[in-house]
Amino acid sequence: MTTNRGRPLTLPLNKGISRQTFLRGAVSALATGAVFGTARAAADPGATSGWGGLGSSIRGSVLLPANGTQFATGKQVFNSLYAGSNPAAVVTVSSQDDVRKAVAFATANKLKVAPRGGGHSYVGASSTTGTMVLDLRGLPGGANFDSGSGNVTVTPATNIYALHQALASAGRAIATGTGPTVGIGGLALGGGLGADSRHAGLTCDALQSATVVLPSGDVVTVSAGSNPDLFWALRGGGGGNFGVTTSMTFSTFATGDVDLVRLDFPPASAVQVLAGWQSWLAGADRNTWGMVDLSVGANPNCHVLATCPVGAGPGVADAIKAAVGLPPSAVQNSTMGHMDLVMYLAGGSSTPAPRGFVAGSDVITTVDSAAAHAIATGIGQWPAAAGNASVLVDPLGGAVSDVAAADSAFPWRQQAAVLQWYVEPAGNQIVAANKWLSSAHHAVQQYSAGGYVNYLEANTPASRFFGSNLSRMSAVRQKYDPNGIMFSGLNF
Repeated sequence: MTTNRGRPLTLPLNKGISRQTFLRGAVSALATGAVFGTARAAADPGATSGWGGLGSSIRGSVLLPANGTQFATGKQVFNSLYAGSNPAAVVTVSSQDDVRKAVAFATANKLKVAPRGGGHSYVGASSTTGTMVLDLRGLPGGANFDSGSGNVTVTPATNIYALHQALASAGRAIATGTGPTVGIGGLALGGGLGADSRHAGLTCDALQSATVVLPSGDVVTVSAGSNPDLFWALRGGGGGNFGVTTSMTFSTFATGDVDLVRLDFPPASAVQVLAGWQSWLAGADRNTWGMVDLSVGANPNCHVLATCPVGAGPGVADAIKAAVGLPPSAVQNSTMGHMDLVMYLAGGSSTPAPRGFVAGSDVITTVDSAAAHAIATGIGQWPAAAGNASVLVDPLGGAVSDVAAADSAFPWRQQAAVLQWYVEPAGNQIVAANKWLSSAHHAVQQYSAGGYVNYLEANTPASRFFGSNLSRMSAVRQKYDPNGIMFSGLNF
């Protein structure tokens, strides 16, 4: 949902703050105004007069544009480029029954339902003009760990940082992205890629069961043995496509200290660094993770950030140097506990401020020299005088590839990496930012298998995010939401 984060802070490794705030799961935008004009949901004329009835029937509340400041606060999402959106209403819920009544109201009045957890949709979906925003942050429960089973049950709006905090005392965790205020529901429903993915898989791979309120009004339990088709779709099919998820249960793993290694290289060596990084990672133990961050503009940068078991840091640094074949300009190594790592990857803050940015993704099958050159070409097309732009290169592989592409909705099981193109444009640079994003996609087109649904992009066909799984995804959506009540920003 990831995604995921503020922009990087350049501070020494031993200060515990990364230069990057790791945007996985955070929001971004590709347009200055509407997301999907054809997907907007205008309220039925009869619905407006019925809001009072809905408000009196639920324990939560209904906020309308006439409610001024309360409404403006309720519709706020992380990406400030969507501050001007105008949903029909924001319905805050405090129970599963509230959710059921709100969904029934929307269905009766032909309104689109846009669930809001962390508010980090890449296309501002949970605040889209004309939709009924269903704010899930008031659902009771938080995160509850069961020591007997090793599972944790959470409400979908529980944010990543709060979940890690809740599990820390038990020495447990689940694989997540790094954006601290990203809701676990949106992240997991779209996949969930992060620093633990190579040894623990995607966030969605840990999902054991979920409770879902369907557009029909039915409340169903979803697991491998109950509604298995919907369970398949919830694991990587994107948030808000089939119903409103109100509870999720995940398996957890034991945590411990890790070594964190950062190697900086000259920005001009990006092609060699990318190819070397892929070569190193292909032979690395799956308990080792590493990504590449390339930035251009006023403060160009090229570095590899890696985690590995305690004591392995110096060996990992040497292995990366040997694979790249160039001496790094700086090498840093630190040992830290799990919560220190969580905070480090979050950029040093558990509550990053909203910001406006444009972003997108490409899933690269193999990062060989030719693909590395294409990636460097794509990032290099951003005009340096317009500020900084970056591409974060996150690895797949390891435990991610243990699941067959057809065994969950997330299709990118055998690919090498996910690119995240990112820029925070000034107001007069938004058009240029979108043009740059398009040119970056074009630069890597022949090496790209598609995109990552948690990094959703406007006006992009669903086939780009689901590949060979699209037909099955569409069939599940038609079965559980035949009237298209649920809204996620995806156009099926």
